[in-house]
Amino acid sequence: MITDEIMIGINGSMLDEKPTGVGVYTFNLVNNLSAVFFRNKSKKITVFTPSTSAINKNIKVIKLSRYLQSSNYGKLAAFYRFIWNTFYYPFQARKFDLLISPTTHGSFFLRNQIITIHDLLSLRYKNISPHQRFYYKYLLPAIISKAKFIIAVSENTKKEILHFYNCPEEKIIVIHNGYDVDAYLPIEENKSVIQKKYGLSNYLLAVGPTYPHKNFEILIDAYSEMNKDFKRQHPLLIAGGKEEYLNLLKDYVKKGYCQDHIFFTGYVPLELMPSLYREAFALVFPSLYEGFGIPLLEAMACGCPVITSNTSSMPEVGGNAVIYFDPCDKDSLKTAIEKLASSDDLREKMIIKGLEQVKQFSWKKMAESFNSLIETLIIKN
Repeated sequence: MITDEIMIGINGSMLDEKPTGVGVYTFNLVNNLSAVFFRNKSKKITVFTPSTSAINKNIKVIKLSRYLQSSNYGKLAAFYRFIWNTFYYPFQARKFDLLISPTTHGSFFLRNQIITIHDLLSLRYKNISPHQRFYYKYLLPAIISKAKFIIAVSENTKKEILHFYNCPEEKIIVIHNGYDVDAYLPIEENKSVIQKKYGLSNYLLAVGPTYPHKNFEILIDAYSEMNKDFKRQHPLLIAGGKEEYLNLLKDYVKKGYCQDHIFFTGYVPLELMPSLYREAFALVFPSLYEGFGIPLLEAMACGCPVITSNTSSMPEVGGNAVIYFDPCDKDSLKTAIEKLASSDDLREKMIIKGLEQVKQFSWKKMAESFNSLIETLIIKN
């Protein structure tokens, strides 16, 4: 590896004009790693991406086809990304000393790559995505074998990797996700942004109903059994999500008895997300499985109490600052909501604990950890 100037390529083929989940992770890794490298002129970043909207303007990019963007081309975009990663990426990336993939997308041929595994959802749940399941089961092992290191976003994800793949433990490095510390703050002024946009305030918030494992049915069931005064004071606001699962949830709500108190916003722009948390009574995160759970951090950082499942990575992220429940037990969730609703003192204590808990995480800390790993590789080579 060259020691006077290290050329680092970042595979941003997943970036989109409407970033969610992995997309948010990707552009935060790119921008924060670039800021770290700015202090060390020996490292240069180039990003392969179909979307530059979230990338800092001073970062060099190699623009990819817009057909790689899922928000416009859905599953077809996944096919195009596979073609690009398999046949074009190895040639475009061959001049780089090190390649970083913020996702499981990588090359079957390149050995100088670091890939990130966020979760192994498609292996845990057969009904998530057949093409993803095929990729994770039959193709990803080849990329894992080629990679220098595997980044796991949580200790739970590391355990999952060891469970499903024949991968040496020393090859897996845990680097936690972060959140935008400049955007997600518990400010008091202008706390009516969401009320003006959606006509709701003091709501029970739930975000990201993308697939059935997000388990929103149990939230709807538990909420339906809350008393009338609670539902009148705290409507349930379900934000974001993917159309197929959202339609199932909307049909599910129609079969219940609380249609007047449950609202679906669809996609919420990133710039509105901090206000979405600040104006909420609490965030409820009923997921059965998460690789990390960034919404927990974002909510706590905005002074929004969190009620979340006691499974997978959630305890790792929430620590002792949240209320946990059994995501398979409707009564457990109902009890957790009632517990918070019955005590203003408890809610205030949770806000304070949450603001303390999130100090352990940031995108800057994540980038610093990546930089330390890169420095280790440079020294070894």
